[in-house]
Amino acid sequence: MTPDGAAAAAGLEVGDTLVAVNGAPYGEWNDFVSKIKASANKTLSITIRRAGEQFQLKVTPSERKGAQGQIEGVIGVAPTQADWPENMKLQLEYGFIDSFGVAADKTWQLISVSFKMMGKLITGDLSVKNLSGPISIAQGAGNSANYGLVYFLGFLALISVNLGIINLLPLPVLDGGHLLYYFIEVITGRPVPEKVQEIGFRFGAAMLLMLMSIALFNDFSRL
Repeated sequence: MTPDGAAAAAGLEVGDTLVAVNGAPYGEWNDFVSKIKASANKTLSITIRRAGEQFQLKVTPSERKGAQGQIEGVIGVAPTQADWPENMKLQLEYGFIDSFGVAADKTWQLISVSFKMMGKLITGDLSVKNLSGPISIAQGAGNSANYGLVYFLGFLALISVNLGIINLLPLPVLDGGHLLYYFIEVITGRPVPEKVQEIGFRFGAAMLLMLMSIALFNDFSRL
């Protein structure tokens, strides 16, 4: 919970259990977030449970600009996940040989997801505001490390796969661009003219610079 947020100012404490909002029983966290976002500068009645007793507090979400530039409410709280009972925990272990197959399957899943996201960016189904740069990557690495070594290594694997896919894009300044030139040379029987290659390099550099600029802008806008 943010110490100087609206929730702290209203008297909420870490460990409180949310019971109801404006008299309506609490259901899903996402529904609660949506209600908070839609209530900037509007007072809400929140019922909480603390040490076996219920309290009713008045919270007025402060306003901030969302990703699309819209005004939304925020109170400075986040949910906590209760520990799973031991009888519901499952530990998976694989032998040395089997681990290669599992690793290949997980890598293929990451590749598939990455291509789907790139396709949605191209078609416009996914906003370029979802692009992230080095700042978001560093934050993601730190957050994953807080959950343990396995999650951290999984995050590093995701970043490695994404970098590999980006490097194979058919932009002349990347390895994928060089492969494209080689492919054209195989088809035509002669190398791509140097003038065309130079134009391609300039175009590729401009595209990469544009993507990096958007990613960095998104990073700073999330700070």
